[in-house]
Amino acid sequence: MKKLFVFCIVVVSHFFISAQVATGSGIGPGEMSMASPYGTTQIFVTDPSEDPVQGHRYYEERNKLAVVYINDKRARRCLIRYNAFNDEIEITENDKVFNILKLDDIKIVLEDDEYFYKIFDSEEGKRFFILRNKGKVSFAKRVEKSVKLGKVATSGYEKDTPSKYVTKRKYFIINEKGEVKNIKKLKKKDILALLDKKTELEQYATSEKLSFKNEEDLVKIIDYYNTL
Repeated sequence: MKKLFVFCIVVVSHFFISAQVATGSGIGPGEMSMASPYGTTQIFVTDPSEDPVQGHRYYEERNKLAVVYINDKRARRCLIRYNAFNDEIEITENDKVFNILKLDDIKIVLEDDEYFYKIFDSEEGKRFFILRNKGKVSFAKRVEKSVKLGKVATSGYEKDTPSKYVTKRKYFIINEKGEVKNIKKLKKKDILALLDKKTELEQYATSEKLSFKNEEDLVKIIDYYNTL
């Protein structure tokens, strides 16, 4: 019964997201004033501390400054956070929180330039992908969060196990045509099977002491690939 109660709370909380700091109008010099990447529904919410599930549903630990582009034109500078529980990017502006529309021509670039988001078709429909390279080919990933339900102690010798968010990562190579190729595992064999110029990449990785199993190293390898 307790499991069912926790599960119901999680489902309900799926529709409520916490609003944080405001950033003003978000429109800067040279930005479009008419185009809006926002959905029509504002998201309201509960304090995250009231969530009975351990952890949180986001990819980022906190809101991050980003620039939203529509058709490669700068549209907004705002705070964003990717909700990996329901595959939505939340935009916080003027103390209000909205989900960004899932349009093919939208790109969200983090100001620290570490990664950016774009929409691509997947087996589950249109989804947000996190891209790490800006060249013709990019190493990308999807981060999905789900809830692992806890257990109620069945005796005085046990303790209740709380429900918690668990994270699953999927990796991809995305080419200049927008084709999404699934990487089975972060292994040299599986990654090189999706690319050409294999000899050059192997030599570069060896000379720079880079591992195909490491995300940050793989970003460098793909950056090099884009120069060939």
